[in-house]
Amino acid sequence: MLTQGYTRSNQGFTLLEVIFVVAIIGILGAIGAPSWTAFINRQKINSSADQVYQAMQGARSNARRDKMTWQVSFRQNEEVTQFSIHQADAQEFIPDYVLTNDALWSDLEPNIIIDQSKNDKGKYETSITRKTPTGPWRVQFNYQGCPVRKPTNQCGQTAITALGRVTLRSQNGGKYRRCVIISTLLGAMRKGENHSKVDGSKKYCY
Repeated sequence: MLTQGYTRSNQGFTLLEVIFVVAIIGILGAIGAPSWTAFINRQKINSSADQVYQAMQGARSNARRDKMTWQVSFRQNEEVTQFSIHQADAQEFIPDYVLTNDALWSDLEPNIIIDQSKNDKGKYETSITRKTPTGPWRVQFNYQGCPVRKPTNQCGQTAITALGRVTLRSQNGGKYRRCVIISTLLGAMRKGENHSKVDGSKKYCY
């Protein structure tokens, strides 16, 4: 009776070899994980900036169409940043029917928040109108599409102080930021990103 001989090719892996491969995979994973997390955060910030930009464009378009002031409101709802597009109210910063109706609010990407901090130049990176230091924000466009501080303001009346930006960052940390900027008195908007040096308004996101 012949006994089949076993060669190196059909014996499989030894325990030591398996441990070695698993260790290599673990090391590579540990090296790549921070880069992957940073990539995902960047994608979420970029997507959220697109949402904010489209919301502002939508409010401005609605204002010109309806010949009345529209606004985009922003709030931090626990760990979720939300926005709502609606008609402005001359008496209320954000109308009660908007504040109390969750169906009127849309979420930004998870863990993406509005940057509420001051930079090292003493300037808030987010500079749109805010009711209180801890309250919600808003951006308003009058019937001609101009940025205004109050619904009854005409173009140019408060446009300079109504100019501003919404700056977004990840709650998970990192230096990457994106911002949506109302850049002209007529309501033109653009998107910007973080830089190593400040611009003329002493902001890093432009």
